[in-house]
Amino acid sequence: MEKEINDLHDLLLDPLFPELDMKLKSGWHCDEEEIEAFEFITRTQDKIEMFYELYGYELLYAAEGYYYLQPVSSSIKIYKLGMESMVISQFLALMKMDPQYLETAGSFSLNELLDRIELMLGMQQVSRIFLKRKRYKEAISDQDIQAYQQAVKKALRELSRYGFVTINPDFSKIYPRKAIFRFMDPIRNLDDPQKAMESLVKGENPFESGSENLENNEE
Repeated sequence: MEKEINDLHDLLLDPLFPELDMKLKSGWHCDEEEIEAFEFITRTQDKIEMFYELYGYELLYAAEGYYYLQPVSSSIKIYKLGMESMVISQFLALMKMDPQYLETAGSFSLNELLDRIELMLGMQQVSRIFLKRKRYKEAISDQDIQAYQQAVKKALRELSRYGFVTINPDFSKIYPRKAIFRFMDPIRNLDDPQKAMESLVKGENPFESGSENLENNEE
């Protein structure tokens, strides 16, 4: 039987809340795939909102169906995703919109992701973003390819910690979760969001005002 949460005292004493609190403050996003946590937040949402207001946070629920914290106090440190993770997140959002991947339950392999990145960016951009090279060299060694793959895997692990993607240990299955659409916030009101996202991943500006970087929270 679920314990009734009547006030903040009950909330703080619930055994589920301490871990949930730490994860949310670190920038984690919770959707219904996190069955117990999602149900708990939904059931106690008004108390959780009241609690976080005391500490300069706002609990938000996105239209796609996930919860996350947004800091509203300037005293809270902000953690920004690195360039690699931002680029990967945009590709994941784009691939999740692709009907080809919807036919396979929205999942794909690491090799499919790498192929999509190389096709859209080209090896010169891949070298700049993932190998940190200011000058492009045409000869790509096996060591370069391994370094590129490791950089992508590292970015996927980071995005996984924040609830943006689910990955198998061997990266044979990559499943972008609902929160990945948070990276579409700057372009979701444009006429063709998918085309706009393609422009973003290519480093182009799909609108005159420019795009905003998504930020995650860090206590």
